[in-house]
Amino acid sequence: MKNKKSYRLQSKLMTYFFSLIMIIVTMLDIFFIYKMSETVEKDTHVYAYEIVKQLGRNIESYINHMQEVMWMISSQDTSLINQLKEPLNQKSVRKSYFLEEMRNRGSSNGVVSINIFGENGLVLTDSASNAIKDYIDVKQMEWYTKAVEAKGRPVISASHTQNYLKNEGKWVFSLSAAIMEENEVLGIVLIDMSYKNLTDMCNDIQLGEKGYVYIVGQGQEMIYHPKQQLIYSGILQEDLARVMQQEEGSFTEVLGDKRLVTVHSLEQVGWRVVGVSYIGELLVSKQEIIIPLIILTLLALVVAFLISKRIASQTAKPIRELTEHMQEIELGKLGVEIDTQSDTEEIQCLTASFKEMVYKIERLIEQVEDNQKKLRKSELKVLQSQINPHFLYNSLDTIIWLGEREECEKVIQMTAALARYFRLSLSKGKEVITIYEEVEHVKHYLQIQKIRYASKLTYTIEVSPDIFDEMIVKIVLQPLVENALYHGIKDLEEGGYIRVLGFREGNNIILEVYDNGKGMSHEQIKNILKAPSSTSITKGGVAIKNVHERIQVYFGQDYGLSYESEYGKWTKVRITIPATEIGEWNEKNRTNY
Repeated sequence: MKNKKSYRLQSKLMTYFFSLIMIIVTMLDIFFIYKMSETVEKDTHVYAYEIVKQLGRNIESYINHMQEVMWMISSQDTSLINQLKEPLNQKSVRKSYFLEEMRNRGSSNGVVSINIFGENGLVLTDSASNAIKDYIDVKQMEWYTKAVEAKGRPVISASHTQNYLKNEGKWVFSLSAAIMEENEVLGIVLIDMSYKNLTDMCNDIQLGEKGYVYIVGQGQEMIYHPKQQLIYSGILQEDLARVMQQEEGSFTEVLGDKRLVTVHSLEQVGWRVVGVSYIGELLVSKQEIIIPLIILTLLALVVAFLISKRIASQTAKPIRELTEHMQEIELGKLGVEIDTQSDTEEIQCLTASFKEMVYKIERLIEQVEDNQKKLRKSELKVLQSQINPHFLYNSLDTIIWLGEREECEKVIQMTAALARYFRLSLSKGKEVITIYEEVEHVKHYLQIQKIRYASKLTYTIEVSPDIFDEMIVKIVLQPLVENALYHGIKDLEEGGYIRVLGFREGNNIILEVYDNGKGMSHEQIKNILKAPSSTSITKGGVAIKNVHERIQVYFGQDYGLSYESEYGKWTKVRITIPATEIGEWNEKNRTNY
């Protein structure tokens, strides 16, 4: 039991310390993971934006180079302009060595072909093998109409197949511009650039294993997408409306998986370069940090456990020792030497207080023993008070008076009652007797008083026989009956009535003394058990108080006397004691009752 109590305290302290450390470590881990996730995601935003922005710069640089080629063609000598102004009766296709030279210069940068379509029907090409399809009206094509509307500014077209040349069908995107003279369109320069160059630039971008980039034009036309055919067939979709709303920066979307979409606008050409990163791939990089963090956390918790165990053991040790001292004191070893030295001020204070308490307990035990001696003397005093010289004198005087009147029968009755009364008062030195003996004692007392007061006293004794074997402190009924006689009915002209009752009530024994005498006021009832020790015993107050205190000494504070009364009419005093038969009393007290 000793070890169980001490270990329980140590376990609780260890649990508290370890739980506190674990909560703090867990909170720090959660905060670290949160900040790390926030930082990783922020860095991912920045990284994706920088990658997309770099791709945009590459595309713009590529377009700028093509625009320089376009400018060089548009600003050629007047011979080219004169050819476009030359009136023709029908369409004519001519090879231009200048265009061939410019095509060759730009071939390394992805230039596929350079052609000029004049308003007069002349077509200047970079190769004699280029053959314009007869059924194609280039003036109806989008790149042509937009170039006319742009009035000399370059126009970028979306990716498409090169469908105006015979035996061609390459994927290209085009740069077109009008050749102007005094606000008049003389023709359109068309440079077809390889779509592969654009795809190569886009494919070089790494946004994780699943990430990719695509390019969308101002009209939400798809310039480039790694899965272009799926886009055209409608199997795959991108949130282009959201992309067009986001000129710069990033947003997240959920299209099957959670994705980070980064947008960079190319103002020069009106395109938007879009990078798509998958958030799930970010978690992989976080796991590379989280797993070592978990390992470190587990190691920290192991160390915390050992530290908590050490702290709990050191804290519980003085309390465990104090508990051992307390258990020794419970066994009656009050002379235990208690060490008040401790490293902890609170424990030292507690030990000192406990040592002081033990000292006071020793003093209290001595005081209790002294009080027991005083109680014994008080009981003897009560016993002596029953052998009241006045009561004996009055009884003997009554016997003489009866003898003079030659009432021999009453003399015999009173003498016999007096002898039995004193014999029961002594009760062979026993302090606790049976209720039967106590009832016999008060019965003899009432017989004597009945002879003395004759018609002034009427009494009945109604005690249930089933409580005769129960134990009671001796001489408790007689003082109550005496008090009822002398203070209740003695002075009544017509005499009075005393009734003694005894019965069982649950686990208690109840004895009652009732009289129809003068009664008591509420104040008298309140103070009758509080009479000062200086009060004469013949006045009844101390005798009544002694009866109450003796009952509580033997049976406990829940038992004793209680009074009810109506002033001028009646009084009833009740004795309450626990039901305790002779065998139970002997077993409990193991003393000569």
